[in-house]
Amino acid sequence: MLAASTSLPAADYIVLAIYLVGMIILGAWLSRRQKSREEYFLAGRSMPWMAVGVSVIASILSSITYLSEPGEVWRSGATHITGKMLAIPFEMALVWLVCIPFMMRFRFTSAYEYLEHRFGARTRTLGVTLFLVLAVCWMGVVVLVSSRMLAPVAGVPLWVVVVAVGLVATVYTILGGLRAVIWTDVVQVILLVGGALFVVGYISIKTDSNLSDWYSATQTYLNTSGHKEGLPFFSLDPTVRATVVTVAVHMCVWHVCTHTANQMTVQRYFSTGGMVEARRSFVTGSLLGVGINLLLMVAGLAVLFYYQKTMGGQMPALVDPENKKTFDLAYPSFVVDHLSGGLAGAMLAAILAAAMSSIDSGVNSIATVLTTERQRRRDTTDEEDVAFARGITLAAGLFIIVAAFGMDRLTGDKNIIEMLPRTFNCLTGVLGGLFLVGMFLSWVGERAVIIAAICGLATAIGIAYSKEIFGMETPISFTWVMPGSLLATLAMSAGLGAVLNERAARPGFTWFTRDKEPDMSPRKQ
Repeated sequence: MLAASTSLPAADYIVLAIYLVGMIILGAWLSRRQKSREEYFLAGRSMPWMAVGVSVIASILSSITYLSEPGEVWRSGATHITGKMLAIPFEMALVWLVCIPFMMRFRFTSAYEYLEHRFGARTRTLGVTLFLVLAVCWMGVVVLVSSRMLAPVAGVPLWVVVVAVGLVATVYTILGGLRAVIWTDVVQVILLVGGALFVVGYISIKTDSNLSDWYSATQTYLNTSGHKEGLPFFSLDPTVRATVVTVAVHMCVWHVCTHTANQMTVQRYFSTGGMVEARRSFVTGSLLGVGINLLLMVAGLAVLFYYQKTMGGQMPALVDPENKKTFDLAYPSFVVDHLSGGLAGAMLAAILAAAMSSIDSGVNSIATVLTTERQRRRDTTDEEDVAFARGITLAAGLFIIVAAFGMDRLTGDKNIIEMLPRTFNCLTGVLGGLFLVGMFLSWVGERAVIIAAICGLATAIGIAYSKEIFGMETPISFTWVMPGSLLATLAMSAGLGAVLNERAARPGFTWFTRDKEPDMSPRKQ
């Protein structure tokens, strides 16, 4: 854990405080419309598609991308983003053609209602459980990442930042529900993009340089730094940290699973008026995501150039070349060391904005899923459901604060990109697999898919912790965690489904019977 190493001028603390208070005020203002469960959970299914698209990418990117993409430049240059861009056409085609049209047919509140209709109540419970663990781990990592950044640059203990970030996002989400989540996400994306654009413009003007200069300097730095190199295009060795191809496969699997099975994303599309609006939201978010990822990579190149050429090769103050997780601090270190007059505070607020756009999504989705589960068992009024959801939101926010400290110990010295598959992404491929089995493997029943999901989870854990579990000197690459667990879930489901010979799926709940009107009555066990 990094110790506090500096402190900010008063103007920067004031800017940070104004941002945090402003988010709470916005949440309170939007809370005036919270009079029904559909309004609180789905914003009345009437949110503008563009705002939803911006909100989707805000929750997906978070401070994880905002810090990891510039930090990864110091390890692999522009090759990591090349892998991400290679995946874009494939993942966009799959989500546009398959995921959104299929899920938008049902008008669910919780995505996991589908699993009960397709398989049964036990599968729905499994899906909900996997999502809850995934969401808590996801937000724990997000809080930890932003806190690891802010604690040393602001000169305050890590626990103070963890508590402040978690509580503020939780409070405005309690007040405003999904509508507050989406509109605050829009504000936070504006801050995020504006901050990165400012850094790029500032370095370009101050050093009279451009992208070509930054790229050349990065290549020279990588070639002369013995333990850092760009990613190879492909390798048959599964222990190679990452290749362009494996990054592309990893990202494609992540996007398909997230847009099919993750309530944080699917709930946004449910808040639109229908499939057309949901598709527009998806395209908006995807194109914005491409732009933001490229912008952050360029910002990383610019910062590396600044230190190599202007600072004579000096490393950023918070970066220790022997501790790879500190490369994620290169970007905020530049902000604090070289911007003044409240600009550093504004830039740090942008990074916090990226964090809170994920936290608010997570706690709201947890509350939505648990309230929907409660409705299965009892008749409740709108007022009771909203009150229950607000209580769950508060509890989830507090639990996430605790989880962040656990993530700090679990991930050790891993940098952000390597941290993710060892935490919540162990569950992403398995959860996505449940839905993909339901959609495409019509002969698979409940027993088969549950056993297969357990095998998929074991596969994910085995790959993510191959060094610790199997004593491997060089662990299997983190890029194989999600593809491996998804493949195991699909393959085991297909085989077990054929052997167990369970009931076939009801018409309307698979891709091949999507033209049939689905029977929305509870499935008998």
